[in-house]
Amino acid sequence: AEPAIVPVQSNASKLAVSVSAMASGSHAGSHQGEEQAPSFEPPKWTASNPKAKVTLSTAEEAVNASPECGYVTIGRSASCTYVPLGNTEAAQEAGISRLHAAVVHHTDGRVYVIDLHSAKGTTIDGKKIDKYKPTSLKHGAKLVLGQHGSTPGVSFRVSIEGGGSGAADDSPSKKRAREDEPATVRASHLLVKHNGSRRPSSWKEPVVTRSLEEAKAMVQGFRDAIVAKAQGGDATALQGAFEELASVESHCSSAKRGGDLGPFGRGQMQRQFETATYALQVGEISDLVFSDSGVHIILRTE
Repeated sequence: AEPAIVPVQSNASKLAVSVSAMASGSHAGSHQGEEQAPSFEPPKWTASNPKAKVTLSTAEEAVNASPECGYVTIGRSASCTYVPLGNTEAAQEAGISRLHAAVVHHTDGRVYVIDLHSAKGTTIDGKKIDKYKPTSLKHGAKLVLGQHGSTPGVSFRVSIEGGGSGAADDSPSKKRAREDEPATVRASHLLVKHNGSRRPSSWKEPVVTRSLEEAKAMVQGFRDAIVAKAQGGDATALQGAFEELASVESHCSSAKRGGDLGPFGRGQMQRQFETATYALQVGEISDLVFSDSGVHIILRTE
């Protein structure tokens, strides 16, 4: 049975905690005179000094979700919770509630995500979870907050090391998954370099001068165009749209093959790229992926 949960509190004496503050073990409250944000009372089974190391990765950063207090809250209220976007207006537009969800470590080492009665909901690997019901969080899962209609919400890739069921390296279920995974995968990608790339030059541009922000905007635009062109079609339509754009826009030499990288296994690509590729299902396109080479989108083909 799943553990019970104490619902979200509105009592100002029970302050929520930010990810950045919890990473150092300290609590954060709102400034005097400001409106008190809703707060979260962690369940009684919450672990202190959790066994698992959990990282939540957005397109822009990776956040430690394993503080000493055993939980993190995610929302748009800057006074008390971690804001996954740059400002509260953008977070609200993305469907993020003031106190949207919590990631909580159990004393037995397992990790749960709890939707705190958010307005637009929370999904794990595309499945919407029940409000206030602790739902098991697994390594490699895609956690999305606020997705509704055409609004994509905010996506996190979940990495779990250690702990109990669902962890990356030492859990029996993950070991079996690693044993069952293919020796190689195959993927295509579209890369845009920026002036901070490891080698800021390409067949398209001898000297790359664009900023990271400009590269991100370009790749997001390419992704949107690919998805729109393939809308209503099957995996073949998506692959065709991807190859067509990658062949003219990708800064990698693989552009001449429509972005196809051929088969590769663990340890052959940069870590960020490898992790993102193995997390995809065949025929699935990634969100923006960041590596030393630049900004990518990836389509897993085998």
